[in-house]
Amino acid sequence: MPRYALKIEYSGAPFNGWQRQIDQPTVQGTIEDALRLLQKDHDGIQGAGRTDTGVHATGQVAHVDLAETWDPFRLNEALNYHLRQHPVSILAVVAVPDDFHARFGADERRYTFRLFCRRAPLTFAKGTMWQIKHNLDVRAMREAAHYLIGKHDFTTFRSSICQAASPVKTLNELRIETSAHSGGTEIRFHIRARSFLHNQVRSFVGTLERVGAGSWQPSDVLHALESRDRAACGPVCPPQGLYLADVRYPIDPFNRMHLPLEPVQHLATGIGATMLEQMPLPLLVITRKGRVAQANQSALDLFPNLRMRQHFSGVFESDIFVKAVNAAIDKGKTGKIKFQTDNWGERHFNAHIGLLPGGSEFGKNIRVIVAIEERTLVRKAEQMRSDFIANVSHELRTPLASISGYIETLQGHAKDDPEARERFLSVMAAQAGRMQNLVSDLMSLNRIELAEHKTPHEKCALNALVSEAVADVQPLQEKLGAVIKVDLLPDMPMVSGDRAQLNQVLINLFENAIKYNSAGGPIMIGTALPSKNYPGMVGISVRDCGEGIAPEHLPRLTERFYRVSVAKSRDKGGTGLGLAIVKHILNRHNGMLEITSEIGKGSVFTMWLPVAQ
Repeated sequence: MPRYALKIEYSGAPFNGWQRQIDQPTVQGTIEDALRLLQKDHDGIQGAGRTDTGVHATGQVAHVDLAETWDPFRLNEALNYHLRQHPVSILAVVAVPDDFHARFGADERRYTFRLFCRRAPLTFAKGTMWQIKHNLDVRAMREAAHYLIGKHDFTTFRSSICQAASPVKTLNELRIETSAHSGGTEIRFHIRARSFLHNQVRSFVGTLERVGAGSWQPSDVLHALESRDRAACGPVCPPQGLYLADVRYPIDPFNRMHLPLEPVQHLATGIGATMLEQMPLPLLVITRKGRVAQANQSALDLFPNLRMRQHFSGVFESDIFVKAVNAAIDKGKTGKIKFQTDNWGERHFNAHIGLLPGGSEFGKNIRVIVAIEERTLVRKAEQMRSDFIANVSHELRTPLASISGYIETLQGHAKDDPEARERFLSVMAAQAGRMQNLVSDLMSLNRIELAEHKTPHEKCALNALVSEAVADVQPLQEKLGAVIKVDLLPDMPMVSGDRAQLNQVLINLFENAIKYNSAGGPIMIGTALPSKNYPGMVGISVRDCGEGIAPEHLPRLTERFYRVSVAKSRDKGGTGLGLAIVKHILNRHNGMLEITSEIGKGSVFTMWLPVAQ
């Protein structure tokens, strides 16, 4: 019976894993059903990897024995025709020897795990990667990953239902790459070994995510590995980001070109190359013909589309960069340049260009080495600092000028006028209070930003927090004659948070509602209805009956010093920092602020927080 190897790609979302199961949709079962339409009697297919529910594949390999001889192209086309209703594609079909076995003949399996960091929900990529809402320290994750490479007892990282005879495996590679996108950062884990334990890759990624989030130190991964205790493992991440990317054999049955397991010969492998690889700055080695001969991991992280042997001019769309490197190649001119590019939005870089002597491990001819330093965040920070100083100066200049003017008046013709003196001192006290509020808010914002990366874990009861905040704003409520009505569910879930900061959020929202509410209208504080836009979160809404806010202002309300009406805000004692403080506190709590408003009817501010686990 002729044997055929199949190269298979599939989405694991609608399937209960690879392996056939009675009355359950599986990838293996779906392909076998398609084969039965071509040949009623066959013994089924054997896959190289048994992927779990929800796990995808871009390079699964299987073999099948058929009674009839098929042209591989016709068999490929026929299978894809019968699979057209399913997210399964046969990429290639080849005839193979009878002793080829997709599972037992494999030398190596390669998995890729895709993780995406951003707060906004995924749309087009939903179900294809694991989304988290916080940033990760990739360098710490890489440091931790090094402990896992090599031959180890991986008991800590195997499922309790794993059927493997031994937990000892050899991990050949665990490489982490990043790529920046307009909406966030994608992190890819490339993992290869001859074979894997059940849930091993997902246990690795879940544990490394904890390192990147700061909950674990890199050395904690080593301790977990050495403990050989499943309880020491980090959380197992969800399956939707995992892909069986490739399966390797001693002889590639599909005759396709791919990178070998060891470094290719034209890449340097000596001490210099090792040092280059470990450097934190992105480094490129460029030949006299302008080809990229070597790039370290930092460069690959910065330029996810970079390929060895490509011309260096394709790295950046910058005339300054291209001219400087060409000057080094043609004239031996070295030095430092500054340039910007619009490849991925406006980004700023410094490049240090030097020469490597001929006869080194990088080649017999002189080569150019380029160290690249991204300065985008520094430039943005400088601009933000400049804007911030300008805004603060402006906010302080007005009350200072007012106070100075009144002092001059009091020293002059009004010094003997008790009525004027009393009126002027009252205004001066209000202006001084405004400056005091501004300084207080600035200090508060600074403290919050310093701790924004540390997620709080104290359990807090929302009902109690709201009661405390309502009591705190009672003097302002009575002064302005506002009516507050609280209608919360009695058993709202607990949240994890910093109690004092959450109280500050509620006080800010309540005070804004009181200040901007129309006379006679009540301020409603209640439990927000569950929303599919905020899964796993609980919300508290603050509704006022004010004038409302025009739609064009809503996206900017949490910017520092942004006001819809500057004069009105100042009259009410506002500093322009209240909602900025709210935003930063909620960022620290992995929460969100939702704002809706309608002109003439009022506004609703909803604080969303993750429910405590």
